[in-house]
Amino acid sequence: MNTSGAHRPSWAWSWGGVILLCAVICGWLLTHGARFDTRVTALLPDTHQSELVGRANHQLGAQFEDRFVLLLSADSLNDTAARLAGLLNQSPAVASLQWRPDDFESGDIVKALGPYRYRLMAPDWQDDVDAGQLENIEQQALKGLFMPDGLDQHPIRDPYGLLNHWLTYQLPSLFKTHHNLVTVTSEEGQEYAVLIGTLHGNPFDQGTQAQLDASLATFNDQFPRATLLRSGMIFHASEGARQARREMSTFGLSALMGLLLMLWLVFRSPKTMASLLLPLVTGGLFALTVTLLIFGRLHLLTIAFGTSLIGIAIDYAIHMQCARAAEQHHFSLSRLLPGLALGLASSVIAFAAQALTPLPGLRQMAIFAAAGLIGAWITVVVWLPRIRMKNTPHAARLADRLWAPFSRLQGRLRAPTALGLAALALILIVSRLGTDDSLRLLNTSSPDLLGDEQQVQRLLHRDTGTRYLLLTAQTADLWLDAADQLHPLLSSLKKEGHLGGFELLSDHVPTMVHQDDNLERTRTLYQQNLATLYTRAGLPETLVQQADRTLTSPPYLTLDHWLATGPGKSDQRLWIGPADPTEPQGAVAGIISLTGKADASAIKALQAADRNDPHLRLVDRVADISSVLGQLRRQIAWWVGGALVLLGLGLSLRYRRRTWRVMAPAAGAVLLVLSLYSLLGVPLNLFHQLALLLVIGLGLDAGIFITEHPTAHHAWLAITLSTLSSLLAFGLLAFSATPVLHYIGLTTLLGLLSVWLLVPLVQPRQPTSPQGSITHE
Repeated sequence: MNTSGAHRPSWAWSWGGVILLCAVICGWLLTHGARFDTRVTALLPDTHQSELVGRANHQLGAQFEDRFVLLLSADSLNDTAARLAGLLNQSPAVASLQWRPDDFESGDIVKALGPYRYRLMAPDWQDDVDAGQLENIEQQALKGLFMPDGLDQHPIRDPYGLLNHWLTYQLPSLFKTHHNLVTVTSEEGQEYAVLIGTLHGNPFDQGTQAQLDASLATFNDQFPRATLLRSGMIFHASEGARQARREMSTFGLSALMGLLLMLWLVFRSPKTMASLLLPLVTGGLFALTVTLLIFGRLHLLTIAFGTSLIGIAIDYAIHMQCARAAEQHHFSLSRLLPGLALGLASSVIAFAAQALTPLPGLRQMAIFAAAGLIGAWITVVVWLPRIRMKNTPHAARLADRLWAPFSRLQGRLRAPTALGLAALALILIVSRLGTDDSLRLLNTSSPDLLGDEQQVQRLLHRDTGTRYLLLTAQTADLWLDAADQLHPLLSSLKKEGHLGGFELLSDHVPTMVHQDDNLERTRTLYQQNLATLYTRAGLPETLVQQADRTLTSPPYLTLDHWLATGPGKSDQRLWIGPADPTEPQGAVAGIISLTGKADASAIKALQAADRNDPHLRLVDRVADISSVLGQLRRQIAWWVGGALVLLGLGLSLRYRRRTWRVMAPAAGAVLLVLSLYSLLGVPLNLFHQLALLLVIGLGLDAGIFITEHPTAHHAWLAITLSTLSSLLAFGLLAFSATPVLHYIGLTTLLGLLSVWLLVPLVQPRQPTSPQGSITHE
């Protein structure tokens, strides 16, 4: 056996030291704070275009992340809810739980809002006073005086029950109390107990997820007939983490078992099989260490994707061991090294293109993959030649048998025909291929959980704040005035069915001008009707003067005071305060939440308002993310083309006129996959295109090795085994329930099959070698 520089003992020992150091570093990182990430949003770039939008997004999402909501329906609702609350209160994941009416108490509302009641008047009473129609107000006041059931309808402080009527209008009662429970009723009449929990830990922490899941699992076992609707980030994060772990074990184990079976059938030697798996172990350890050092945490999707390196990392070992099995004592690493080096370079370039994307999750996957391949390659080059290999005549015979069909396909696709087919494919792709950039590409939640989330949001009239208007003004009162001016537009869109709903702080806190108007209406009401009201109620008219004195200079209700009250706490998420935290006396900012649906007409009208007002901005987080995915898809389309051009230029320095034969399997596979998607109506997305980068890398590997060794039977055996191992690794991902992995897997499955078919078709016919499978190159 010929040796080379890579075969020097010092290199082997040095690489062994690196692997040992990686094991130490990796072990230390995993035991000292390195975390596994389950957030789908970790796959996304930072889509907000300003610090203010980022603060708004965080404020709207904070409650969704830190809290969870459960709606329970059961036959014995009170007893079942008590049991569920007991389990949750015992869980270390739950810091606090609200489920009894007392848990939702808002404090002393009369004390908090009573002084401002004269400046607060519900819109229906405003209309009645403006029209001089006071009979309805008087009847309601008499009822309250004779049978008080509201808040502080005192004959002098509030004879008309202004505060009670205003709060009834502002805070419509979604909830009811039922046998010491807080309940909500669906449109179908189904009653649900409401339980709202605050998490003790991070919703993405696997320990917190496991603790809450265990409590709910225990409840479901004890009450299998109860219906439990779930809402909260922790449920989506937990489901995504379970799915990633399940697929990591399922696909990784399946690929490994299939690979072991394939290698045993070919080499029939445990020692040889162990040597083939050695690059996988060292490459995986090297990749894990590098990734943790760079990112500090590891996304579970990275691990699921990384298990696919079983197929690629072993390619180099397969090529070497197939060559050693076929050439025996004639084997020379120096002849194999150029192909191995070019194969590594092309694959790393394909993966490195992913690292150029602004998607953090994909950058992590790319670095994990590239580092794993480099680690596996070094192991193959410096360690495997030092491991004595048992003679495996079965592998040589298999190489001869595979060469027969390969040689029959050689030369059947000539350059003019290939160019013509490529042109037809391009015409088909340009004319028929659609695209898909929707956010559902990143969804990891099951339809059941998404259904629960939508039903809870609909019953509670809340959403997760994915679409809103961001408004700024110089002062809080000017902000309220600007928000109030948007009310007619938003009300019109809602009335016409274009918009599901909206939340305006100015509906709860009138501007100072409107509060002055309301005070004047209250004085008009007192002047025109109070004496009559007292007479009909049997109260002395002397109380009129005492009641009138309460209207002297009542205070204004400010936004800050409203947000500090019990009823106003739920509105805190809509108020940002200073637009620039470094300038507390500068402009202020707040959010107008848009709930439910928003059709094309609503979006068009809101976009027009955005364009016409420099202080107003429509933020659609779903649309923003879709736009980013679309931009990345278009960028990667250029990267795919650019990668092929640059690799072609680089390879032409070595292969000259044979370059097209090296490039054709990879480029042809890309065109075949895109043509198939065009014919089947499958829209192209970002992750299809990322998979095409993998196809290019793997296709170039095959093209390089067969061109480097055009008459070596072992080269085609190695390409076939590499394709099968890669199909096991990537092809299985086509059956993943995680959309990202499914799209990558499906595209890679089709692409690799295309590569395997194209390799012999574009190779020139070779004269039969009298040495059979043993080739002296």
